[in-house]
Amino acid sequence: MKGTADFYNKTALDWAEKGYGGEVDPPCLMDFVNQLDKGSRFLDLCCGAGYNSKHIQNSGYEVVGIDFSEESLLIAREKNPSITFYNDNLLNDYSYIGKVDAIVIIAGLVHIENRDLRTAFLRMHSVLKENGQIFMSVREGVGKIPERSLTTIDGEECDRNFIAHTLDELTEASKGLFSFSEEMGVDGTVWHNYVFKRED
Repeated sequence: MKGTADFYNKTALDWAEKGYGGEVDPPCLMDFVNQLDKGSRFLDLCCGAGYNSKHIQNSGYEVVGIDFSEESLLIAREKNPSITFYNDNLLNDYSYIGKVDAIVIIAGLVHIENRDLRTAFLRMHSVLKENGQIFMSVREGVGKIPERSLTTIDGEECDRNFIAHTLDELTEASKGLFSFSEEMGVDGTVWHNYVFKRED
C-alpha cells in the first residue's frame, strides 16, 4: 500500500488546480500574515504546490517552503521561481533554512501521529526567531480517520494517515516550547485555525 507522500505525488496536479484557481484557504491565513511587518520571513511548512507561498510573497513578505512531495514541489518551483522550496519532512531537522519570523502549516499536522507531535514542535521551535508564531490549520477530533485516510488512486491503494487533533493534544505536545495564543476564523466547521507563540 502506498503512503502519504505517494498520495500527494499522485494528486499534486489536482491540489495545484484547486489552490491556484481559488482564494486563500483558510481566508484568515492572510489576516495572520498581515499582522507581521512587511519583509518578514515566513516558512510555509507542508507547502504542497506553493499556492499559499505565492499569496504570502505577493503580499510583501519573504517565503521559504518545505514539503515531502517531489511532484508538488515541481509545480511550486515552476510557478514561483523566486521562492526557494526544499524537499524534506517536517519531522526532520530543517534548521539549514535559517531563522524565520513565522510559520504557517496548513493541514500538515493531520499526517502526524500524537507520539510525533513533540518532534514536530521541536523542529519548528529550532527555526523560529524569538517571539515567533505558528499559524496552524488542523482537523479537530481524536485519532486517525479511516474514511479520510484510505483511498484508491490509479488502481493503487493509498493510506495518507489522516489524523485529527484536539487543542489539548497540541498544547501538551508543545509545552515549554510554545503557548496557545488564539483561534482565528472560527466558522463552526471541523477545521480549526490556531496561533501558537514561541516561549523564550
